[in-house]
Amino acid sequence: MENLIKLIKKLPPENKKLFRRIFRVEEVTGKLVIPKSLQNYVKTSFGGLQQVEKQKIVKIINIVTGESSIFNEIRGLRKIEAKSEVGLPKDEMVERKEECFFCNPLDKTPEDIFGRVKGKYCITASNLAKYAEFHAIVVFNRHNPLKFSLEEFSDYFQTSLRWFKEANKVDEKAIYPFFIWNCLWKAGASIIHGHAQITLTRKPYQKVENLRKNIKKYREKYGSEYFEDIFKIHSFLGLGLCLENVKVIVYLTPLKEKEIMVFSKNLNKKFMEVLYKVLSYYLKIGVESFNLCIFMPPLKPVKGWEKFPYIARILDRGRLETKTSDIGGMEIYASNIVSTNLFNLAENLKNYFSL
Repeated sequence: MENLIKLIKKLPPENKKLFRRIFRVEEVTGKLVIPKSLQNYVKTSFGGLQQVEKQKIVKIINIVTGESSIFNEIRGLRKIEAKSEVGLPKDEMVERKEECFFCNPLDKTPEDIFGRVKGKYCITASNLAKYAEFHAIVVFNRHNPLKFSLEEFSDYFQTSLRWFKEANKVDEKAIYPFFIWNCLWKAGASIIHGHAQITLTRKPYQKVENLRKNIKKYREKYGSEYFEDIFKIHSFLGLGLCLENVKVIVYLTPLKEKEIMVFSKNLNKKFMEVLYKVLSYYLKIGVESFNLCIFMPPLKPVKGWEKFPYIARILDRGRLETKTSDIGGMEIYASNIVSTNLFNLAENLKNYFSL
């Protein structure tokens, strides 16, 4: 990541101007003194003394959205002392089905006032503890959320789309859909059994609304589309790829580790195939817990939402056996802290897509 500034300096003037329109990069060096009593530990844990004594720290700010991320790969090498003391291996924990309500959703989960929507590989249930007027669970047929095919994943989302339509029949003013999948406990899931959450609201969630407003302001100021420009920036930095008009970027200001964004003007079969491929790559590299959300335009035309794309964001939430949270005070109150090398992630992702 410390080579990012050098890479930006080498860009053609037009690309450099576009980059600086959206992003700002800062680089500092954090210095420290390591006592002799700690040197062997540092060498073993971090691979050497020099990179720890003088640490390159890179901060990237998205001027348009207000997002910011601070990168230091050294942080990813830290020793994590707080590990789970649970006796069962994590694979066995994920597969355990004893007393799982979602394994018997018809008897053990409530249904919405308009009933359930049944897919081939899932069924909906009304959420017992809601955060929206229409808030449901998409309960997967499979218990283990880390095992799913493209057909199954597509069915989860197609069933969600049908649920949005049914909820809208009850309240025509509820037109803003939202899809989120918190995969396992590190990602915030309270139940192991595979499931996603869906809501339909009369007003968009504020973070989605803020993004829409920022896109609109950007269009009015520069006469171009924000997501088209952000893809160009990531592409000429080697962080983007396009597959039949579905764009994928390893995002420059990620919320947490390994964040990948997928977006398209259309919600079609290719969009789901690309998103599934990203999830498959995650599982291949050992990701055990993730958050996936999909932003969508309203179900009906609304002024100001023209050209708003379908946007999926997915990020890694860490090892299941680790008790420490990957989100602390810095992420909540200041800036996102990330250890991922975006360029290595992008290169490996591209290689995976080319297989």
